[in-house]
Amino acid sequence: MLLCRVILGKIEAVPRFSEQCNPSCEEFDSGVDDLASPSKYIVWSSCMNTHILPEFVISFRASSYGRGDQRRSQSSRTPNSDWMPFPTLITTLSKFLPRDAIELIGKNHSDYKNRKITRQELIQLVRNVAGDKLLMAIIKSYRRKQIKQPSSNGLYNN
Repeated sequence: MLLCRVILGKIEAVPRFSEQCNPSCEEFDSGVDDLASPSKYIVWSSCMNTHILPEFVISFRASSYGRGDQRRSQSSRTPNSDWMPFPTLITTLSKFLPRDAIELIGKNHSDYKNRKITRQELIQLVRNVAGDKLLMAIIKSYRRKQIKQPSSNGLYNN
């Protein structure tokens, strides 16, 4: 947010919904909708550089506290793309990756469960170790199997 000091100078009344875009004569620096009780202020473009003075820049980040559903911790968020449980992913990856890579992923998964690293850090590590192509193929294969499996009520999962 930028807070500015505005120097109005000599003011003229500009009727509401007027298409006026310049002062009516050179003696006016700005305009208002009502001289007695202004609610709209106009600084003419010819006066902007001399009559609008930036003074403060305010930046802030809105907290997620007090926003109802958004108060959940990062670990409880459900992914909104195709996904599979990490233990299942690790088991499947073990068919394609060397043992040391699987051990590294397993250790980091344990760190994630113990809240030593974030979910995003875990995902990034798995992507770096396994590669996006392999991960996409495994997740798509898992998704196809989930769609084909009937649920306990006899209907197919979607």
